[in-house]
Amino acid sequence: MASIHPVADTVGISKNELAIRYPALRRFGVSASFYGYSEFHAKVVDNTFATGQMKTQRVSSYFNTPAAHWDNNSLSATVFYTHTSTELKEITGPFGELFSDKNTLDLALNYSRSDKIFDQAIIYSLVARAISDNLNTIRRFNFNGSFSLPLRKDDNTSFSLGLLVLIDPSAPFPVEPIVNYYRKFVPSGLELIVDLPNGVNLKKSVAKNTWLSIGSNQTSYSTFYNHHSGFLDGKVSYNTIELKSGAAFEYLFAKNIIVNVGGGINSFLASRLFKDGENYKRASIRSTNKSSPYLTLGLSLLSF
Repeated sequence: MASIHPVADTVGISKNELAIRYPALRRFGVSASFYGYSEFHAKVVDNTFATGQMKTQRVSSYFNTPAAHWDNNSLSATVFYTHTSTELKEITGPFGELFSDKNTLDLALNYSRSDKIFDQAIIYSLVARAISDNLNTIRRFNFNGSFSLPLRKDDNTSFSLGLLVLIDPSAPFPVEPIVNYYRKFVPSGLELIVDLPNGVNLKKSVAKNTWLSIGSNQTSYSTFYNHHSGFLDGKVSYNTIELKSGAAFEYLFAKNIIVNVGGGINSFLASRLFKDGENYKRASIRSTNKSSPYLTLGLSLLSF
């Protein structure tokens, strides 16, 4: 988040205005997401491992600490928590119907620095993440580094390009482009928010302190299991990259509290199950999951 929306690239914009535009920059947020059944087809190499239907419910929350600033540097932390309830039914494979409730904890430390190279502003960022399913053991470390070049900034437009390098076994690509483009169309008030690799959205104020947005947003999830039978003996993690496409309604009340409701179609860009030491390309089980409808209810705080 620090690399995509640095302070140096948002001069003249209030923190609350920026947080309304980009929900992940809010101080705190909690949401409950409900998904319909999705058919899945899991394979080991080219052989079918299991088929059936899966339904998931998630309660997710995050907390962003205030950033510490010195010179051209900033340091902050983000704590994520996700509770995932999964139901499998109509299974053909090595197990029958399955119900599970799992917790995932994620602590990210974010460092960024604003500088210049050949008179061009540049922002560097480093993020270290520790992910686990309890407070006693860390199941995975992830790291990423990035740079971003702010190329344009005026009252209604901002544009920056960059590159993101991922050291993450569950990532399909080690390097991804960063494209951040914002345009407010006057006098309609329609806002185009391109925030890749996260998502693309159209947003418009439809009443005082009320916004409607339409778009697609990508999120990744990790769920950890200790499995002690057959092919999956040992510690494993189930990782998905999901794309939510639909509409969301947000309302700001009590100065800094936002409530939102959204829904649409949830698509699976990737679904993998890893044993310890495996990465995206060497995952033990690869699954093809069909899309399903979703409904999300949430509450977030712009600041304290």
